[in-house]
This record gives sequence, C-alpha cells and structure tokens, in this order.
Amino acid sequence: MHVPFRRAQALIALALLTAACGGSDNALAPKFQPQVVNTPNVTFSFQATGLQNIDDALAYTWNASSGSVIIHPATATTGGSITLLIKDAAGAVVYNGAVPPSGDITPPAGAGGAWHISLSLVNYSGTINFAVQMQ
Repeated sequence: MHVPFRRAQALIALALLTAACGGSDNALAPKFQPQVVNTPNVTFSFQATGLQNIDDALAYTWNASSGSVIIHPATATTGGSITLLIKDAAGAVVYNGAVPPSGDITPPAGAGGAWHISLSLVNYSGTINFAVQMQ
C-alpha cells in the first residue's frame, strides 16, 4: 500500500518525537499533558503548565553515562505539592525533594547508567519546569 509522502513524513516525525521523549513507566496515562525531552547523556527535561489540582505519579528512565548532574528548576507552585525523586543506576537516591522556583541544585554524584526520575504530584496547581543535565 502506498502512503502519501506528507503522511509518511508525519508518521516518521511522530515516531521520532515519541522515541526522543522517552516513555513514562506509568500503567495509566497522566491526567495532564507534560512535555518531556529525554536525551541520553545530555539532559532530561519536564514541563507542564496550567495544572489545576492534579494528583499523579510519573516515572521515567534516563540514561546518563556520567554520574554528575545539575538540576535546573523553574517551577511556579500555586497549590499542593510536588516531589522529585532521582535515583542513579545503582538505585541510590541522588535527589529527593521539592522542585523549587529557581536556583540550580547540584546533588552528589551517582553511578552512570539508567537513572530513574519520578514525580509525585498531590493536589498540585501551577507550572512545573525542570531539567536534569549531565555534567
């Protein structure tokens, strides 16, 4: 079956975007539509705006060959809470806390490999924006 060229381009772009964003390890889809960029050995970034009273848990895997990272937050919370949990490839907790409005966070170095990044939102309202960048 012949697929028109523009449709084929759109399908390829969608496949690449899906692969680049990485997948959530959740069994259920999130109640909002976050924008996730998951680039191995470079950065993992997460953004969601206009959230109102969201309860959800999200989990992602990000590959980082180096154990040194920096977290760049830019979050505006108007209600509820958000917890960011980052574990290195060995399962050691690298960061466990809130996503502040600003101020880079330099957590202790961890083991390179498949890192786990989890977010827990409880009655959360506001905007979430952060990046975890490999050093």
